[in-house]
Formats: sequence, structure tokens, C-alpha cells
Amino acid sequence: MIYPFATVACFDPTCGSLPRRELDHDRLHQFLQKLNAAGAESVLIAASTGQGHLRTVDELREFFEVAAKVAPAALQRMGLLRPEDGVENNFKSLQLLKQLEYAVVFLRPGSNLEPACSDQDIVQQLQPLVKRASELQLPVGLYSISDVSGVPLTAQVAQQLVDGPGGDSIVAVKVTEASYEDSTQTFLEQPELSHLRIVQGWDPHLARALQDGSKNGNQRCGITSGPMSFAIYQYQHILAAADRQDWMEVQLAQQAVTEMFQSMQDDPRYFADLQRAKYIMGLGYPICGQVSSEQVDRVLQALRELPRRSDRDRLCQSLDLLGDGPCHATLQDMLHS
Repeated sequence: MIYPFATVACFDPTCGSLPRRELDHDRLHQFLQKLNAAGAESVLIAASTGQGHLRTVDELREFFEVAAKVAPAALQRMGLLRPEDGVENNFKSLQLLKQLEYAVVFLRPGSNLEPACSDQDIVQQLQPLVKRASELQLPVGLYSISDVSGVPLTAQVAQQLVDGPGGDSIVAVKVTEASYEDSTQTFLEQPELSHLRIVQGWDPHLARALQDGSKNGNQRCGITSGPMSFAIYQYQHILAAADRQDWMEVQLAQQAVTEMFQSMQDDPRYFADLQRAKYIMGLGYPICGQVSSEQVDRVLQALRELPRRSDRDRLCQSLDLLGDGPCHATLQDMLHS
């Protein structure tokens, strides 16, 4: 397959009330249409956004099914499974993703693994899923996100899975880890993984990953990004700059996204809580919680304080993608002030 350069980790529009909100089918349709019109080529459908990953097995399958039904035909879809849901549930979900014509299935270590687990424990958990995906002729992406899993997926584990049953179906590794040197860099430096797309997921490292990934003359790195859901026009600008190898502009534009990212972090060790951006866009509240006015104000203030007007304009347009969110008027004022 031709693996896409950039994939939007798709926000999960919600409606309804606490204690548990529901997937908003109509809003998801609108959002996917808008992302496609803005130039997105691929979306990742997963359990939740931000620090959630709270959907039940049935809710996750609903998300897969509705996204397949309402997404534009040109918008490639990927799905993320959770090994902690059990082998039987995951085999059923793999069959569903194949039936729904998803392009890639991503697999991360399960959150039910012990923090001190061995590489072999992770391999034994993931290998049956890799093998089954291969039997279904469903390309596989591996995923390291220790914020959620509790343990990272290392280059050594990836190598064992590539060498094991069904390993020839593995096409990419997505890396969402706070330390670039201990994660993305190790995958780029592993010669045996040179045939895989290394997909940067911790967004503040994107500029470095794109520059490192281009050193052999053929871009090895890509991006799968939650922030791309709220910053689609800024990311299109960054990727265009990377394509022409204007690394200064990549770094400057990326810094604006990093300022926004940090405005949604309560602890720099953990990934930003993107539920705040989701709410600002008009895509609803977290599945089991609320976004506070203080959290919204912090994001909007970071936007106001960006030093470059061009970055602010692209981010305002991105956050107002749907044109009717709760911050629509504020974003339009910033855009035209």
C-alpha cells in the first residue's frame, strides 16, 4: 500500500448528557466532510481523544461503523484496537475493519500489562493480532503510547513482531512518547525497520522528526496527529514547508502548534488533553466529563499571544472549521482583528 504522509487522529463528536455521552453521528459526518474539504487524506478512528480512550467495545465498533458510513470515499480510514479488550473481541473487530474496508489497523500494547513486563510479554500479546490481520490481508501499524498503555513499544519489540508470524503485514510504527531520543530516534536508527513509515505522534517533536526522516533523500517519517483535528490548515502549511525542505518555516510554524499543545497540558509529562480543543470546535464535551471555562480561556489566550499573525489566522480558521462552535464569534474576532 502507499502509506499516507499525514493522518488526522479524528475527534469523536459527542452529544447527550452525563454520566455518559453518546457519539454524535450527524456531527461526525459534518466533521469528516470538512476535514476532507480542507485537504486531509486519512483519518484514524480510535477509542477516544485526549486522555480518554474510554469507549466500550460496542461504542468503539459503532465509531468504526459510522465513520465508514459517513466519511467521503476519498478519505482513507485507519482503526486503532486495544489488546486489553481480549483476543476474541479483537478478532471480531479485525474482521469488522476488513469488512468496512479500513486501510490499516493499529495495535498498541494493552493497558492490562504490568509496568515491569518484558519485551516478550508485549510480543506474545500482540503477535496473534498481527497474524490474524495478516490472514485478513489487513495492513498493520504498531503504536507506542505509554501514556495510555502504561508501557512503550520499543524498536526491539517492533523488530520481533516484524520477524514473526504475519510480520510482513506491518507497514508503519506510530510513536507518541514524550522523549524523542528514546522513541522516534531509535526507530529511525534501526536498519531492520527501514522499510516502515515512522509516524510521529507527539506533536512538539514533529519538526525534528520530519527533518531527520528526510536525511536519506526519501521522507521516512509521517504524522498521525490529534492536534491536526483542530489545526488542519496549520498542519497543511507545515507539511508543505517540509516538502520543500524549508526547515526554518517548519520549526516556526510547529512552535505555534506547540504553544497550543502546551495550553492543553496540565503536566508536561503527559499528552495534551485535546478534549478542550474538541469542545472549542463545537464537537461536544468529553464522554464522561466537562470542559471548564478556565480551560477554554487558557487555550484561547495562547492563541491570542502567538507572535506570528499567519499562524494565528490558520489556527483560528482550523478551530472554526465547522463555523458554529461555542467559540465561533471569538475566533472570527481574532481572525479579523
